[in-house]
Amino acid sequence: MKDYMANYCFNVDDIVGEHDDFGLSVDFDGNLVLLSEKKEKTRYVHTIFHFLDGEIKKVYLPKVKNSYTYAQPMDDNWLLVSSRTDYEDELNATIYDIYGNFLEKFSLDDAIEDVQTTKNSNIWVSYFDENTNSGLSCFNNKGQLSFEFSEYVRQTNNQLPYIEDCYALNVISEETIYIYYYSDFPLVKLTKNSFEIIKNIPIKGSSAFAIHKDYALFDNGYNQKGKMHLFSMTNKTLISFYLLDKNGKVLNYNYAVGRGSKLYFKKDKDVYLLNLEDFLNKLC
Repeated sequence: MKDYMANYCFNVDDIVGEHDDFGLSVDFDGNLVLLSEKKEKTRYVHTIFHFLDGEIKKVYLPKVKNSYTYAQPMDDNWLLVSSRTDYEDELNATIYDIYGNFLEKFSLDDAIEDVQTTKNSNIWVSYFDENTNSGLSCFNNKGQLSFEFSEYVRQTNNQLPYIEDCYALNVISEETIYIYYYSDFPLVKLTKNSFEIIKNIPIKGSSAFAIHKDYALFDNGYNQKGKMHLFSMTNKTLISFYLLDKNGKVLNYNYAVGRGSKLYFKKDKDVYLLNLEDFLNKLC
C-alpha cells in the first residue's frame, strides 16, 4: 500500500515553553498526556499537560529530588512514576492532586517500561528485562499488588510464555489488556476470565501498537525505522508501509506510545498521531 501521512499535532516548544526534557503517555480515553521536566540545580520541576476536550489542562508539581518518567490520571488526581529506583522497595510512585499537593507514595518496583491507569484507578505496569519479578503487574490505587503475570502463568499451567522483557503494553479497558513481549514476541490478550495468545506475529522488536477490532498496528520493529505494520489477528495478513511527516518525508520518530486505537509519535519536538480506527476507515 501507499505510504501514509501522520496527523501533525504540535511542536512541544509551542506548548511547554522552556524545558529540558519531556515525555508522552496516553490516558484511558485516548487523550494525550505530556510531562515536561526542567532541572533547577539539584531538583526537578515537572508540569503535566493534559489534552482534554480541545483544551489543555495544566498541573504544576512541586520540586522533587528525582525525575519522573510517567504521568497518568487517577480519579481526580495524578500518578507520577520514576522508571528506575536506586534501592529495593524505593517509593517511586507519587500521587498528587490537581493543585500539585502531595497525597501519598508507594513502590511500583524497578525497571518500568510503561504505566497505564484505568478509569477505576487500577495501575498496570510493564517492565523491561532488568526486572526479573513478573514482566507485568497490576496495582490498586493504594499501590497494593492485585495481579502478577508470572503467577498467572503458573495458574494456567504454563500455557502462556513468561515475559523476559515487555516491549509494549496497551490497556484497552478495565477488562482487556494486550501485551507484546520478548523473546518470541507473541501478542497476548488478557481479559477478566481468559487469555488469548496470537502467535507467529511477523514483527519482532516493536515498541508500541494500537488495537481496533481485528487489527493491530505495530510501529517499526528491529532495523525498520519509520515503518508501520498492519496485522490482521484473524487472517494473519500483514501490510507494511512508511509513516510520513508533515513535509511528506519518512517519519523517523524517536519514540512511540499506543493506547486503544491511537499511536502517538515523537520526532525531536514534534508530536504526531495515527488513529487506527480512522486509518482503517480510509482503507475501506
